[in-house]
Amino acid sequence: ISMTEEDLKIIDYYNLTAHPEGGWYRRTYSSKETVNIDRGERICGSSIYYFLGAGESSSLHSLLSDETWYFHFGASVTLHLFSEEKYSSIVLGNSWKSGEVSQFTIQGGVIFGAETTGGQGAFLSCSVCPGYVEEDFYWASKENLLVRFPEQRDVIEQLIRKTTS
Repeated sequence: ISMTEEDLKIIDYYNLTAHPEGGWYRRTYSSKETVNIDRGERICGSSIYYFLGAGESSSLHSLLSDETWYFHFGASVTLHLFSEEKYSSIVLGNSWKSGEVSQFTIQGGVIFGAETTGGQGAFLSCSVCPGYVEEDFYWASKENLLVRFPEQRDVIEQLIRKTTS
């Protein structure tokens, strides 16, 4: 993937670093308050800036908490969602006439990934409630998804985490 000059300027301007799932991010908020839930104590909420450069994607993963994505500018972004029962997708963007939405909440436990739909990057924010902690994050299983959703093979193959081992 070759970053455009504009992508590099956005990454620099917002002081973003590489995200393990793909793209670029910076945590912008972590609640000082905590809440006790069945899986332990968590911060009440957290937020990040998130940027997908031209041609980048977010690998398939899931969180135990709900995550809301907010579209700011750039290319439209397709969210690919794999619940227990079905596959669906939603497009984040500015073209409400085309059915795009400017925000969308992914329910905890849903496996999802994202990709830009144009030749430029997309700048978004993501908010997690209760707040993000690493122990609530899971990489998707390619084998499991292919068994459950064989008709989505292309999406799964494209968005599954690429490992170096």
